[in-house]
Amino acid sequence: MKKTIIGIFLATLCVSASADISESDLADLKGYTILGSWTVTGWYNPNKKGEKGDSFDGCDYDRVLILDDSLSITCNEYSYSYSYRPKAVILGNGSSFKMLLGGHVYNVRK
Repeated sequence: MKKTIIGIFLATLCVSASADISESDLADLKGYTILGSWTVTGWYNPNKKGEKGDSFDGCDYDRVLILDDSLSITCNEYSYSYSYRPKAVILGNGSSFKMLLGGHVYNVRK
């Protein structure tokens, strides 16, 4: 089972054209499990009324990312990048969550 999860994770990394995840990024994911993969279909900022988009414009503190038009995850950091409808892999370890998107690991929460 562990080899299967590692294989799926490595395959996901290879599919991403801009994957430049470092060894330290991978080491930070020790103990995390892949929860699933979804498409980011939009975002909104709950603290800034009317601020929203239909692409991925990176993370900002408390920005809510909409996944497959029905689920959501909230950013816990700031990091800018742009992508239209990218795939996001969500990982969890029971108490915290990470999101792998476009070769970057983001801190997120439910």
